[in-house]
Amino acid sequence: MEHAEIAQLFALADEAREAMEVGAELTQLCANERSGDDGKTHASRTGQVVYSFNARGDVHACFGMQCRHVCLGHENQYVCGISGRVVGIEHAGDPDPGWTGRSRTSANPDDTAGTPVGGWMKRRDMYAASVAAYKMANQLSDAEIQPVMTPAPAPTTPAVKRGALCVDESPDVNAAPKKARSLRKESWSREAIDKLAKEAVGVINKLFIATPKAHASEPPPDPRLQNLEFVKAAAIRKYVKRCAAGESELNLDVLNNVVIHANAFVREQRTAAAEWRAAAASAAASSASARTSRTDAVFSGQIRIQLSQLIVSLWRASCLTKHFQSAKKGSDSFKPFAAGILYSLKRGLYLDDGTCVVPALEELAAHLPALRSASSTPAAKQLQSSSHRGICSIQRALTSISEMNREDALPARTLLRDAARQGAFLRELVSRNS
Repeated sequence: MEHAEIAQLFALADEAREAMEVGAELTQLCANERSGDDGKTHASRTGQVVYSFNARGDVHACFGMQCRHVCLGHENQYVCGISGRVVGIEHAGDPDPGWTGRSRTSANPDDTAGTPVGGWMKRRDMYAASVAAYKMANQLSDAEIQPVMTPAPAPTTPAVKRGALCVDESPDVNAAPKKARSLRKESWSREAIDKLAKEAVGVINKLFIATPKAHASEPPPDPRLQNLEFVKAAAIRKYVKRCAAGESELNLDVLNNVVIHANAFVREQRTAAAEWRAAAASAAASSASARTSRTDAVFSGQIRIQLSQLIVSLWRASCLTKHFQSAKKGSDSFKPFAAGILYSLKRGLYLDDGTCVVPALEELAAHLPALRSASSTPAAKQLQSSSHRGICSIQRALTSISEMNREDALPARTLLRDAARQGAFLRELVSRNS
């Protein structure tokens, strides 16, 4: 029974296939009749037929290379335009019936290239050219040859070795004299002064970065020392140990004195504890009010501007001294000078007559970074290392004023008096903001 049903199913499938083939043939015949091509029908074509459906659902019968929709692609492959099936490949030697797959053409480009531009030219005979050159050289005389005048090399100054000579070297007596350096000439225009003030503010911002250490508060008193029983027991225990060790004799009078001293000690400890609690309460109240009322003096913009003006005034006065006028250009720079003035705030800077040009301000000096400080930055370390040169410059400049005559030292002394007034005003500002 099952074999009969299977046979019927295959029979229905064969009928459906025949009907589909007949329908395709009718469709092809109708298309050929419309195009006028009756010679390429299904009956006249050979090869295996592959059926496929296009995008509209129509059936397409592809006869391989005989299909009318086959075209050559850019990869030298014949592809059916409807089904997309590759039906063949184009070979380079296909037109030649005797081609076996081996290339018989030459790889020389001259064999396949055309005539060059300008036509063919005869190649020069190099042997004949060499013989002609040899004969020409034998016929020439020295009188016919003009010497080529080469320009004389420009004189070069020998490089001067910097630093001290070695022990086995002697100084060159023919060495060119060193060029004299020009004296320091400063331009004190408004733009130049403002630029120096900005540089001074930059140095101040880079150095005022440390947080001052808070004063170590006294530790709280021990509450056990305020207990009379504890102190009395400890004193009597110590007295008994001394008696047992033979260092003292047991005496009722001495024992009474020990108890009296214990009472006096406890009374003193209780008084000190009361004073400590009062001091701690007042310190907490003052710190809270300071945090809420105003900030530290170093963070005030007015103080920083006033400090930068003081640095510029001292720099102008130092440039008019004998030391700066006779020193080499570039030996003293402004940034180390400004750093030296800031570190002079720790002890102050005074003239020979006692005039204070840089006041001693511990409130500002406490914010300067110390040596190998953890809160320091690379820029602050560099300025700190160069501050010693700045301090030496200002000290030498102030000392050289005494070597100048009265008329030459008058401009420098005038600027120093102006700097002293600015320093006094700076001290007043710090006292207001502290």
